[in-house]
Amino acid sequence: MATPRLAERLWQLTDQDRSSGTELWRQWGRDLQKRGRLHPRVVLHGGYGKRNLGDDAILEVLLAQIREAIPSAQITAVCHGPSEVRARYGVSAFHFASWAALKAILTADIYIIGGGGIINRINIYSGFRRLRVLDPKGKFLFVAAAIAKLGGARLHFHAIGATSFPDPVVRWLAPRVLNWADALTVRDRYSQEMLRSAGVRAPIPVTPDPVVGLLPAPPGVARGLLSEAGITLDRLKVGMNFRYVAEPDIDNAQTVSDVARLVEWLQVEWGAQVVFLPFGRHPTRQVENDLLFAREVTEHLNHHTDFYILESDLRAAEMMAVLGQMDLCLLERLHAVILAASTGVPLISVVYDRKVAAFADMAGLQDSKLPLRQFNFETAQEKVAALLERQHKRTRELGGTIETL
Repeated sequence: MATPRLAERLWQLTDQDRSSGTELWRQWGRDLQKRGRLHPRVVLHGGYGKRNLGDDAILEVLLAQIREAIPSAQITAVCHGPSEVRARYGVSAFHFASWAALKAILTADIYIIGGGGIINRINIYSGFRRLRVLDPKGKFLFVAAAIAKLGGARLHFHAIGATSFPDPVVRWLAPRVLNWADALTVRDRYSQEMLRSAGVRAPIPVTPDPVVGLLPAPPGVARGLLSEAGITLDRLKVGMNFRYVAEPDIDNAQTVSDVARLVEWLQVEWGAQVVFLPFGRHPTRQVENDLLFAREVTEHLNHHTDFYILESDLRAAEMMAVLGQMDLCLLERLHAVILAASTGVPLISVVYDRKVAAFADMAGLQDSKLPLRQFNFETAQEKVAALLERQHKRTRELGGTIETL
């Protein structure tokens, strides 16, 4: 199992030990209980519940860590999809734009902005207008954190990402609130450099993304899911994840077309089964729904037989186990790359945002990177062919075939 090796590498490259976050919350919980707060009110603020597997995986890990640190905590999520969070994780949850969320913010004892890329060009990547007055992850997030701090909460920005500033307001607001926080950690060196350049004077230790080190479901679970989808387990399997990107210089239609050509080439030249693994399933925003991308690919295919869309709504551990059953992965979303890398499966990371490159560099996967702006059928074909040839050579040397990898 490759998971411990990757986690070990990342912890060695970062600035904290494994228990730092949990120990900090445990100490805060003890201090609050000594002051009579027997059930500390802990609020988690993040992009949870919008059917994004990466964000929900972060929430799952953080809930387990908070419950370990403060077993008596009353946990509330301030998030995009409160009904999804309540149903799946059994915690109180409220939408950002609600009076209940404001009450939770004002009465929090501990306020945690829990992971994710909170400072980036979300207004472009998510298809929003650039200067929304209070976009949920940018300006509103920092205003909410400041309100919680004014209300007496301990404020922790935990394992956040910062890769680009969406507008001047966020660039002005972010360092002022971050300098005021009781604790701040980022998930990669690039985010550390970005915040320093923006004027953050507080310590900015690097800690791995919360999802790093998550254990997969048993292999039998993944094999069962693949078999149910009609996938033959002993044949070559290539896992894919792609997403729409709402950037002016990105032609999503062309990306779909190039992916379809790549799928057909893999089927015809390598006899591969291509398994599309959606990580984003937003119920209303096309740009955040990977299933729609996959269905567009299907419309371009002449050979549909060996292209499978895994439509099951999987938990992170299940998706990680499925990724571990692939012989090769070509992945765009950050947490798809993190989970696949954690299994040790050979992969190519399609870099649509600096956060993907930052993780690949930390994980020692520099050679895996393929920038989205350089992605087309020819560049992808060359990179995939080279990786498959290396695997084929290795299996021949071991006396096997690539189908039995």
